[in-house]
Amino acid sequence: MRSAALALVLLAATLAPASADCRLHHGQHVVLYSTTDDPSVLIWDSRDRLREYHAASFDEAQAMLPHALLVSPGTRAVVVSCVPNFVQSPIFRTPDDAIGVVVSTGPQHGLTRWVLGSDVRLLSR
Repeated sequence: MRSAALALVLLAATLAPASADCRLHHGQHVVLYSTTDDPSVLIWDSRDRLREYHAASFDEAQAMLPHALLVSPGTRAVVVSCVPNFVQSPIFRTPDDAIGVVVSTGPQHGLTRWVLGSDVRLLSR
């Protein structure tokens, strides 16, 4: 009995990071803004390409750019979905969320795309 309980505790501890929740949720209004060095944001046509781009070599990443659009910093959007810890990269300290958004301002208004969680800021209302 004791070994079965220990096995369940170990299993729960192993699965805990995978079930982490996103910090952003459906319907939240956000603004897209990357780093201060380069505040424009790439928005991707699929979450898989978003992930592949950040794991790719320079040449592979360049070849994937036709699947992304560059939006101006401050572009507003509405969150439609989130996949926690979906994007891993050798340059990230920890995995990042993939955020599905509908762009609500600018020339890409109405498009549904995917962005890094770190490129999304909650809009103060």
